[in-house]
Amino acid sequence: MRTAHATAPFSMSQAGAITGLPSSYIKALISEDLLAPSRDMRFTFQDLVLLRAARRLLASGVPSYKVVAALAHVRESLAADYRKSLN
Repeated sequence: MRTAHATAPFSMSQAGAITGLPSSYIKALISEDLLAPSRDMRFTFQDLVLLRAARRLLASGVPSYKVVAALAHVRESLAADYRKSLN
């Protein structure tokens, strides 16, 4: 049986250290429903990919509100594509 730690092995502090984002920004993305960590605030590799993308956009001068909008758009597009693939 798989545990939450097997599927979401990274803690908040690890996610921040790996991506270079402060926990406050990660929490903001959670509040925007762009991330859904496990109950014990652990993150998957896919979450880290999203966080790294956010960090790169921020580092290249994209304003935070535009980063959030871009990530939301990507998330919605991926969800729509996934739903279409089920039909």
